[in-house]
Parts: sequence; structure tokens; C-alpha cells
Amino acid sequence: MRLLIGYTADARGAEAIALAAALGGPGAHLDIAIVLPEHTPFSANYPGGDHGYSSILAARIDAWAGEALALVPEGHTARVIARAVTSPAAGLIELAQETGARAIVLGGRKRHVAGFFAPGTVTSALLHASPLPVAMSAPGAVAALHRAEGKLGRVTAFVGTRPGARAVVQSAADVAAAQGLELRIISLVAQDASGQPAPERDDSSAAMRANIEALLADLDLGAEISIASGNNLDDAIGEIDWKDGEIAVVGSSRLARKHRLFLGSTAQRMLRTLPVPLLVVPRNHHTQEPAS
Repeated sequence: MRLLIGYTADARGAEAIALAAALGGPGAHLDIAIVLPEHTPFSANYPGGDHGYSSILAARIDAWAGEALALVPEGHTARVIARAVTSPAAGLIELAQETGARAIVLGGRKRHVAGFFAPGTVTSALLHASPLPVAMSAPGAVAALHRAEGKLGRVTAFVGTRPGARAVVQSAADVAAAQGLELRIISLVAQDASGQPAPERDDSSAAMRANIEALLADLDLGAEISIASGNNLDDAIGEIDWKDGEIAVVGSSRLARKHRLFLGSTAQRMLRTLPVPLLVVPRNHHTQEPAS
């Protein structure tokens, strides 16, 4: 599997490399992308060509590249690509398409002063424009991956009652199957004050479980099914148990353009709350064979 990493020379860059290595599994190839503003003195592609290696910036890129490659675990191949771009998000999408990446991987979401996790500007732009899945680490994910010896521990897909669950479940199943991992499917149920499903919603636990079972049968997949409930989304997510190295998979909004990412309100809140890395799958996404 080939993955593109949006790398920054800080703790979040290290998180992105650790997540990409775990997501790709043994033998994965990691393209580590360093995107720079278009009007920096460094205006060429890296490596290859005449880069003016005597310049301070080119030397700094060499140092960043060395630091990044030193973080790549054994059993993976990697290279660093640096490019000056007009937009970091557009540059990452372009590089991902050029290299045949299966997904774009980013570092952890930042912790907001209110306590939730918030994506940065580049991440937000990618979540609105990327035709490829986007994976994001989370605070504490590197420690969890370290406890899991750098490997994924389980794959959990979140599905609801609206169309789009098929692509999410299939993408999660592909990741799980590639590494022989357990697959779990979770639906979230909002309750009223009595502890019963809210009456205005047609998403009772029994109905949701039946829908998931039918989808798994149609896809010829086996998975653990769980219905998480609470007075609100945060309460429901708080009831979920997580393994070290686990990754969650969600889909983009039904309002997204075909094959593009756009988070709905539920997915946005999950992005801010989930304590594990998150993989967001574009609407109508079809898994492709890995690029060589």
C-alpha cells in the first residue's frame, strides 16, 4: 500500500508517520510530503533537479527530510518529496494523485481551549476537497500505537441510517482484511429522557442492527456489531471501549459532491470527540488496487 503523508517538522509530523506506517502495514511505501508556500526562495521540486543546495532553505529541507526518514519504522520504504505550492491542501491532493496514494495521512488534531479536538486549516480544507480518504491522528495516538508495537489493533466503522454506509464499511473491511484485524461496526442512537430511542428518529437499536446485518450479508463480511446509545453524541461515544492502535472510519456527508469529502454535523462532532485516529472516506468511494 502507498500512502502520502502531509509532514510538518514537529510532533504532529511524527504522529502522521506513525499512523501511516500502522495503517499501511508491513511493506507499505510512505511518500512524505513537505509543501512550502509558492513564493518561498525554494521554487523547485525535491529531490531531483537544480535546487541550489547552497541556500539555507534547501539545507533546512535536507535536515527535515533526514529527520522524517529516521522516524519511518523498519519494514517500510519511504521517500521525501518537497514542493512549492499555491495551496497546501491542493498540493497534497496533487501529490497523492501523482504518486497513486491510497490515502492522505495527517498529524493529530489540535486540542481546543474548550477541551475538544479541532482540525487545522489544511486538514479542514482537505476534508472539503479531497477525492481520497483522509486519515488523521489524535492526541495520545502515538503512545497507543507504541503500546500496540506500532500496529493497528482493530478497525471500527461508524454507520448511520442514511445512504453511504456501504463505502465506509467496505473501506474499513479492506483495512482490517489487509492486516488480519477484527472489524467492528457501530451505530449511535440518541435517547430521550426515558432512556428510549428519541421518538422523532427511526433508528431503534433493533432496526439499526438489522440494517447492519443486511449490509454485511450483502458484502459477504463478518463483523462485531455494536449499538452505542446516550443522551447525546458525546455520551454515546463515551460508552465505547477502544483498543490500543484502534482506528475509526467514518463517511463524508450525503451533501458532498460525488467522490469528494465533506463532513456532516455528526461526523464533525465525532472528529472533535473521538480519542482515536480517524479515517474519513469520500462519498461513493471505490477501493482501488494499490499502486506499485
